[in-house]
Amino acid sequence: MRLSVVIPVWNDPAGLSRLLGDIAGLGVAEEVIVVDDASDPPCTAEGCLPPGGLAGERLVWRRLEDAGGAGRARNVGLDAAGCPHVMFVDADDRLLPELGPLMADLDGQEFDFAIFRHADSRAIALGGQGPLEPDASLWRRIAAGAAPRPLDGAQTRLLCRISAYPWNKVYRTAFLRGEAIRFTEIPVHNDLALHWACFIAARRVLASDRICCLHQVSDDGQHLTLRRDSDRLRVFEALDEVAARLRATADAGRFAEPFVEFCLRLFDWIPARLDSPAARDEFALRSGRFLGALGADFLALALLRNPSLAGPAIARLRAAA
Repeated sequence: MRLSVVIPVWNDPAGLSRLLGDIAGLGVAEEVIVVDDASDPPCTAEGCLPPGGLAGERLVWRRLEDAGGAGRARNVGLDAAGCPHVMFVDADDRLLPELGPLMADLDGQEFDFAIFRHADSRAIALGGQGPLEPDASLWRRIAAGAAPRPLDGAQTRLLCRISAYPWNKVYRTAFLRGEAIRFTEIPVHNDLALHWACFIAARRVLASDRICCLHQVSDDGQHLTLRRDSDRLRVFEALDEVAARLRATADAGRFAEPFVEFCLRLFDWIPARLDSPAARDEFALRSGRFLGALGADFLALALLRNPSLAGPAIARLRAAA
């Protein structure tokens, strides 16, 4: 399988060197595209290549003069990708040995994207080995095996509601480009719209429970997920992209319940990460308005299929009235 690996990096030469070492050791990539998002000082190939360099992978290096965030950097990498398949890995994360067998299993198969389990440093700290809840429960419910196999409709509607990450998937490059699926160029949640657009547009999704990536969450205040300011409110730009794609999709109703459930969980999660009372008030107002803008029929279908969503949804709507 011919694979491009896109790596956005910002001020993390050590993490990038470690990840490039993972890639060289696994031998799964034909092309490695590093996009330096205006690091200061710049992350350079000379300073970041692991001892011994790469193992024959073609290296493409892009330097952005103005920091635009991970979403923009990934889009630059996607535009440069020259292989039929692409995956995105953050510089501070790790690729694990199980990726090798997975790529061998995927070789020759037809799919729009393949999704695999990941390890999370927070779960490991609690004695686990896979993702955090509720993602771990969703993986158990679809009962995927090591060999990648296609998801049926019910499994797709379950797994689409996991946390929106870009690095637990291998994408068909032409699928992303043909469906105009890109990352939202915002400071946080820039992978949310891409995650949902892939599930909405894909005709064939493969899933494997191999743990192929380690997501490392830093507590040093630099990780995007630790932002606690009004940048969090820009999540609605990503959600609006998903809503627009749903409105343009003939059978969008099949995603009504999972998308509303996903949104309600996200709306419960974000306020605790906003330091400003004014930002929390604005978020409450905008989250209710967003639900209302999904339309009465869409909401009614979601609540009919999952009545437990009615209470939280109505509370959000009333807060915005």
